[in-house]
Amino acid sequence: MNTLQSHEEEFESGTVTESGYAAIADAEGYGAASSIGAGSVSINKLWNAFGQGKPLLLYCADKSIFQPNTDGELSKWCENNFPACFGEYLRRKKH
Repeated sequence: MNTLQSHEEEFESGTVTESGYAAIADAEGYGAASSIGAGSVSINKLWNAFGQGKPLLLYCADKSIFQPNTDGELSKWCENNFPACFGEYLRRKKH
């Protein structure tokens, strides 16, 4: 089964594979508060990896791999791919 939990290590390392992308997309698409919250935790793991200077390798819907170099680039990828999970991540970050 493809779950967010099965991808925790890759998210922590700064990687989102096609399967990991699908897991976040499932949480985003389901739309329940608990699913969006779980997706935001995955987004947080990516931001933590980025903050630690780890190079990110992020799968994109067009099957390409994106490597953000700035906060703005990572924010744009998150917003474009997982707006609800990213929004929840930002809300949690403020509190």
